[in-house]
Amino acid sequence: MMMLSKISFKKLFVVSSVLIWTLAWSSPSLAETPQNPAAEKIWSQDKRFVDNGNGTITDTQTHLMWMKQDSYQRTGHWITWLKAFDYVKKANENGFANHFDWQMPTMADLKTLFEPDKTNSQQVGREMKIHIDPIFAKEGSGILWALEANGHFNAFGIEFNNGNKFSAPKKSIARKAVRPMRVAKP
Repeated sequence: MMMLSKISFKKLFVVSSVLIWTLAWSSPSLAETPQNPAAEKIWSQDKRFVDNGNGTITDTQTHLMWMKQDSYQRTGHWITWLKAFDYVKKANENGFANHFDWQMPTMADLKTLFEPDKTNSQQVGREMKIHIDPIFAKEGSGILWALEANGHFNAFGIEFNNGNKFSAPKKSIARKAVRPMRVAKP
């Protein structure tokens, strides 16, 4: 009886260790949600955006909640349009910031972030200025994918240096990322 419980304990320990390691490293970019529930909220200069202290930013005008960092900032990799959907799916599977309803932003959603009079930073490796509120994380992608496809092979997104929409091959990864969003309760 004692031998059986030692073997079972060892198996349980090994299995749980492997499971913990797998969960911790399977998607470190989304598994590591900043948690600071006691933190005081930080507001943008114009009081439009609030940093919730958990890796999210809420827009008080549109009632959309955005990830503070885009997918490039969280992973260090540019992604295709199809991989952008996988990224959003993983955010929901991992319950990023304790939410499970993250979405791909539409063109209209992304347009609400573009503010030509504000400069967040420059896109990493380029001189493209990113015109979104400085409350968002710095040096991310200036080009974000949107939900909408443009035919069978292309998809749309927004360029945050000029606010224009772009159409690019769905398989393109050239300096493209996604910033998932969700509808926040007002």
